[in-house]
Amino acid sequence: MNTRQTELSLAHVNDAYSIATMSRDIIEHGLQWSWTPERIGRCVLSPDINVVTAKNGGEVIGFGIMFYGHTKAHLNLLGVDASWRSFGIGHRLLTWLEKCAIDAGIESCQLELRDSNCHARKFYSQHGYTELEVVPGYYQQKEDAIRLTKTLHEGFNPEEIEPLQ
Repeated sequence: MNTRQTELSLAHVNDAYSIATMSRDIIEHGLQWSWTPERIGRCVLSPDINVVTAKNGGEVIGFGIMFYGHTKAHLNLLGVDASWRSFGIGHRLLTWLEKCAIDAGIESCQLELRDSNCHARKFYSQHGYTELEVVPGYYQQKEDAIRLTKTLHEGFNPEEIEPLQ
């Protein structure tokens, strides 16, 4: 796999189906599908949300969706196709979304992840997120969530950010 050919770019509405099916398969497994193509499409068009894709050979292999409020950002989704994990794509997506938040003067970012997702807990911990609380039944009353937060201005290295294509 040639990760040098992987490009980050803002998503287009025509990416919504690929993003939604990836969400269904790698994030929402075992749950009712809630991040449908229609919902993703609305996010792409929202002025308060960035949807970024990682594409290799024109194929979506990863994505991130972040909402930007006045002082807090919320990472709604971040996913990378299983065959492309451990190549730094998740890091690139997350770092780019956080940089947008910092540029907008946002102080912190929060997210929720499934209590059972040990890999995601480790990933976010390595990226400076700390666990705030357990949210019982957050995922359709089937699974608890762990809420995490990160202060965005401490220890941020802007040289790690790559420009969008």
